[in-house]
This record gives sequence, C-alpha cells and structure tokens, in this order.
Amino acid sequence: MMNFMEITAEHLPHNSVIKINKKGFIGIENEMFQGLIQESINHGSNIITIDLSGVDYISSWGIGGLVHAYTTCSKKEISFNLKNVNNSIKKVLHHTKLDTLFNII
Repeated sequence: MMNFMEITAEHLPHNSVIKINKKGFIGIENEMFQGLIQESINHGSNIITIDLSGVDYISSWGIGGLVHAYTTCSKKEISFNLKNVNNSIKKVLHHTKLDTLFNII
C-alpha cells in the first residue's frame, strides 16, 4: 500500500483501490492522484476503483481529475469504478451527466 498524504493506493493482483482520505477533493491533489492511477496501470491492474468514502465535497477540478483518470483507464481498456459516493457528490455527477459515464458501485 502506497500512501501519498491524503490519498492511498492498495494494489492487489489484478485490481487497485485508490482511496481519497480527505473531506474535499478539490484538485490540488490531482498530480498525486494521476500518479497513483499510472502506478496502478503499471502494476497490471485491470480494474481501478476510487473509494470516495471520506469525501464530502468535490470541486470542478476534482471532477476533472476523475474524468482524466477515467479517460486514461478507458484508453487502456481498464475498468474504472467509483465507490462509496455520498449523495451530494452523486447529485453533482448527475447534474453534469457524469453518472452515465462513471461506473458507480
């Protein structure tokens, strides 16, 4: 398990779980986040799941980070999932139509 401040990544044999351990995913952490996405791909993960259980708020930059990660995974045919998404973030994803793009589990 790698730990970069408020973001952790656990790499299992064919999947990775990246957990954002902060109340607001506002985008300043996007470089670290994208690095963990790339690390997960390099590890050979076929499934990357983003655990948002600790996140209460996401900014437009945070959403941009998720879209970038989704695009990176999609180009490599890697499944990209969001889990433990709270209702306020689900509303934002619904209003931006991203709930139809992301697989929310």
